[in-house]
Amino acid sequence: QAMEATPSQPVQEIKMIVEYFDKTAESISIASNLEELQKLVSSSFRTGASMNFTSATPPFSINPRWVRKITYRTK
Repeated sequence: QAMEATPSQPVQEIKMIVEYFDKTAESISIASNLEELQKLVSSSFRTGASMNFTSATPPFSINPRWVRKITYRTK
């Protein structure tokens, strides 16, 4: 039996608005697959591990302990 391949989701420009517990916020633009990005962030909040964005220029990471909320906006 042939396995059905799931269609890959497109990479798109996503704006992440990161709101911190200290009431500050930052806006980050990243080219990514929205579904994969949401999985990364969800896993990070669950485990407490930092989110590493090594493909971004410049590379950066976010510590979920300081994040209150993340909002995604696609173009």
